Amino acid sequence: MLTVSDLHKSFGDSEILRGIDIEIEKGEVIAVIGPSGSGKTTMLRCISFLEKADSGRMEFKCCDDEAKVETYDMHHASPAEIRRIRRHMGFVFQSFNLFQNRTALGNVMEGLVTGLKRKKSEAEEISRKMLAKVGLAERADYYPGELSGGQQQRVAIARALALDPDIMLFDEPTSALDPELTREVLDTIRELASEGTTMLVVTHEMNFAREVAGRVLFMEDGVIVEQGAPAQIFDAPEQERTREFLRRAK
Repeated sequence: MLTVSDLHKSFGDSEILRGIDIEIEKGEVIAVIGPSGSGKTTMLRCISFLEKADSGRMEFKCCDDEAKVETYDMHHASPAEIRRIRRHMGFVFQSFNLFQNRTALGNVMEGLVTGLKRKKSEAEEISRKMLAKVGLAERADYYPGELSGGQQQRVAIARALALDPDIMLFDEPTSALDPELTREVLDTIRELASEGTTMLVVTHEMNFAREVAGRVLFMEDGVIVEQGAPAQIFDAPEQERTREFLRRAK
């Protein structure tokens, strides 16, 4: 579905991404692990064009017409091209990023009404379905301040799903949560995986990566050091740096 080639990104003199190549198949769940500062979040933000890459190439095979391939220069993409590629993607942030003055329903509706210009009645119907999907139908009229952190993150997931993306990008979606709330968010993501949702998940939850992902990428210093099936990465990693990271993670 999605291919990213030779992705580079620097901030000042610091080279954060040093030639990332990644392919994502339709229905695949990929977990990205690695130490802090390895470039995991920057990679997601460049893929979604929240950051402008210094260089890189993206090819996207459309789900509704697999013969059609959209190609983008990740540094020179125009505003119209960026809007088009973002229509394919849903992004879930670490810190929820909800509007505090809108209810859960209002937060989910916002992108549909403002971004996609849907009628409010249609947007509300879709939004209520998405809130029900993440187990929050009865919290539709609650404001973020009235919700737990786990519930807020599930609202954020519903907001991304409402846009009907082809691929979901998760940036450490449980990093701000305690263990009990982490479980409810991970259960929601597990359910999406069981339904065949294509996902790229940056996570520090090793058990989740092992159980849910079809493929695991280990990143460090802006490169993908190793990738493979969870059993291979966690039980028999080929690279010493991967082994060292996993020892520390345990």
